[in-house]
Amino acid sequence: MQSFKLYGLITLFIAICSVWIVLVYIQQPDDGLWADFYVIYRGGQALFNGENPYGAEVTAELIREWDVAFAKAGIAYPLPAVVGVLPLLLLPLPVAAILWVIFGTAGSFAAIRLRDDWQTLIFLPLCFMPLHRAITMKQATLIWFALAVILIFAMRDRRAWLVGFCVALLPAKPQVGLLFALAGGIWALREHRITIPWICGWGALIWGGSFLFQPNWIQEWLISIERYNQVVHTASLFPWGLILLAATWRLPWYAQLGAAQVILFPLADVYGGLPLLLVWVAIGGPIAIIGSSLSWLWVVADLPNNIVVFGASVVAPLTICAAFHSFDTWRSRGVETEGQVS
Repeated sequence: MQSFKLYGLITLFIAICSVWIVLVYIQQPDDGLWADFYVIYRGGQALFNGENPYGAEVTAELIREWDVAFAKAGIAYPLPAVVGVLPLLLLPLPVAAILWVIFGTAGSFAAIRLRDDWQTLIFLPLCFMPLHRAITMKQATLIWFALAVILIFAMRDRRAWLVGFCVALLPAKPQVGLLFALAGGIWALREHRITIPWICGWGALIWGGSFLFQPNWIQEWLISIERYNQVVHTASLFPWGLILLAATWRLPWYAQLGAAQVILFPLADVYGGLPLLLVWVAIGGPIAIIGSSLSWLWVVADLPNNIVVFGASVVAPLTICAAFHSFDTWRSRGVETEGQVS
C-alpha cells in the first residue's frame, strides 16, 4: 500500500514536470520569461562564432530579441558561467532550454533526498513558490541551486571529481553558489584532499579557459555589471534577515548555508530565495509543507514584487518554523542528556 502511494506521488510529480516542459517549449525569447537562460545561451553562441559576448553587436541583438528591461546591460554574467555550460549550448535553443529546466528542476527536487523520510516531502518543492518562479523564468538560479544540491550529495559520497566540478562552477553565480563553493573547498582541505587536484583542474578548465576565449573578459564584464546595476534594482535582507540565520542554529549545515546565501547577497526577484528550500527540507514534516505554501500568497493575492512581500510571505514563516524546530530539537536533546545522567 505504501509503495502504491509512493508511485502515485512520483506519477503526479512527473505529470507536473511535463506541464512545465511544455510551457518552456512553447515560449519564445521575446516573451520576457527567458531570464537568464537566453543571455547565457547567446553568450555561448558568441563564443562559438568568434564574437565578443560583451561586445556592442551582441548587446544590440539582445535588446532586439530579449523583451526585458535589463537587456540593455548585455551579458552580465562572468564568462566562466557561459564556459561551464558550453556543451548544452551546442543544442538548438528550444531543446537546450528544456534540458536546462529538466536539470535544474530535478536537481532542486533532489534536495528532499537529504532526508531519510523524503517520501513525505515529495510535494514540498511544489509548495515553495520561488522554485516555480525560477522554473518559469528559466533562471540561472535554478541551475546553480541544483549544483549546490549535487555538491552536498557529492561530498556525502566522497566523489572527488564531482565535488571539484561544483566547487569550480558555483562561484560563477555567487548569489546562489559562493558559500557552497567555499564549504566544498573547506571540506576538501579537511576531509578529502584528493579532491583538491580536481578543483584545480576544473577551475583551470572553466576559469582559465575563459581567458583563452576572451583575454580581457573581466574588464568588459565589469562594465556590463555597471550597466546592469543602473537598470535593475536589488534589495537585501541584511541585517534583519540575520534573525532567520539565528533561527537555524539547530538545523543541518546545508540549511544554515542556504539561509546565509539568501541573507548576505542582494535579491533581484523572489526566485533569489530558492536556496531557502534547503531550510524547509531540514525542518521537514507537515509544518514544512504548510509553511512553504504561504510563499504562494505572492501569486494568489497578486502582491507587488518587493522585499516587504518577500519577507512577509517567504522569510517570516520560515523564521518562525525554523525557530520552533530548533528549540524543539534543543529541548529534546536536553531531555535525552538528562535521562542519560539519571
